[in-house]
Amino acid sequence: MRRAVVIVAVLAVATSACTSAKNSSATSTTGQPSTTSTTPSTTSTTQAAADGAVAALPVVPCPTSYAAGNNPHPFVPNELPAAVPARGLRFYSNGLMTVLGPAGWACSALVAADGGELLDVYPPGQPDLSVTVISPGSQVVQLEVDYTGHGPGAGLICPLFPDSPAATFESGLPCPTLPPAESTLRLTDDVVAFSDPPGVRGTGAGSGGPLRSLGDAVYPQVKPAEPPGGVTVAVLSCTLASNVDPLCMSIQADFLVRQAPVYKGSQG
Repeated sequence: MRRAVVIVAVLAVATSACTSAKNSSATSTTGQPSTTSTTPSTTSTTQAAADGAVAALPVVPCPTSYAAGNNPHPFVPNELPAAVPARGLRFYSNGLMTVLGPAGWACSALVAADGGELLDVYPPGQPDLSVTVISPGSQVVQLEVDYTGHGPGAGLICPLFPDSPAATFESGLPCPTLPPAESTLRLTDDVVAFSDPPGVRGTGAGSGGPLRSLGDAVYPQVKPAEPPGGVTVAVLSCTLASNVDPLCMSIQADFLVRQAPVYKGSQG
């Protein structure tokens, strides 16, 4: 029941945000100026859900860079079930991380030596975004997974959970602050939705340019205290041109189901 509340809340937030004005200079998936803004209609997936059935979408395998030569080649299925409206979408996965993204795009992933993981979905013909700095205004769906037991993971998540154990890095450095124009909404104890308006360089990958960036962060709030190794956290960013921006609603909803707050240890 709790998951259903989260999904309904994030869809409401995204739907409200989608009614805001889009930047007229946003580019389409082909890289050309977008002259129209089209909202994907509901699909057979919606009807299938109403009929009690589940639609399946193809899965695009993502090439992955592994640190220190560690290359496990995890299993990637050919299809996965979709529980959200899915017209114009495909799954992208490296077997460790899976996200929805616009159909026909490219993807790549990175597994770092310190345990951090990154998967990026972006228009075809671009360089590997998982190993480059993403410039403001880039179209990208990004999933970043880390853990709060070290500085990079704590720094990734603490701005969205400023009163959490991750709010002070292991080195004692203060937690970064969010830009004033970035809006956030605490959906549950463990989930925060965020929105970076055009021109605001904030949490979202690709934010700071002419495109709006939406996303969600998942951080299991382990009580009474976080363990020494921390907990696994995840941040999804969805930065798309105006003609495909509505797809972010389904991308976020799938993420919140697929990446529900999980902690494998004991809470004491």
